[in-house]
Amino acid sequence: MHDAARKYSLDLNLIVWEGLPDGENVRDYLEDNRLAFLDTARTVMGQPL
Repeated sequence: MHDAARKYSLDLNLIVWEGLPDGENVRDYLEDNRLAFLDTARTVMGQPL
């Protein structure tokens, strides 16, 4: 779970401090690591994906 949370938080940090790459929006940029984090959290908590 730690790795998934770290990747997501690093993406958030990048957006805050450096902005988004050209042509990206926040939701699309964060989506992959956000979903990975949520899937991992559900698994750890014993809830089905």
